[in-house]
Amino acid sequence: MSTQRKLIRHAVRDVLNAAPSLFGRVKASRMYPVAAKNCPVVLVYTERDPATKTNDFMQKRELQLKIVVIVQADVDADDALDDLCEAIEAQVEAQMNGGSGPVGQLANLAESAQYVDTVLSYQGDDGRADFVHAEMQYSIAYCHHPATQFDDLAEVSVTIDMASPRNDPPDPHTPDGQVDARADIVFPAVS
Repeated sequence: MSTQRKLIRHAVRDVLNAAPSLFGRVKASRMYPVAAKNCPVVLVYTERDPATKTNDFMQKRELQLKIVVIVQADVDADDALDDLCEAIEAQVEAQMNGGSGPVGQLANLAESAQYVDTVLSYQGDDGRADFVHAEMQYSIAYCHHPATQFDDLAEVSVTIDMASPRNDPPDPHTPDGQVDARADIVFPAVS
């Protein structure tokens, strides 16, 4: 079973790959090998996934998602990064607000996808870097429901205790201690 974090990361990859300028260049991994012939490349991965317990069955989570755009260092590198970052923001916004057609997997998995910031950087001296990159960060809010499994649940017994309709006055509206109905519900066997 896939974790929601993995599903969200792959959904972001799919959303970004739908953009013509990014098609086939987005990878859901921080470890994809980058070579000049592959540029531009976009890497999607997660950093942190803090949780706040809302009840015994659910956690509210704020996934910190990184989208790293890598281009070859040349005189147009800054413009290329800006254009690709703008395309990424537009794709994520359209997906979350329904502007890109039917709601997709990302919008079904996440409550929101908030842009946080972008850090533009390179390695090497000014004018002598091989690659430059932009690290975009998003905060993805979603609810985590623990997996529940009922092994071999074949039958459920139910008893119903209602307030007596003969109470005069009809208060209190609480069960009267007399079982009014009983049922055994048998589930069909799953093969």
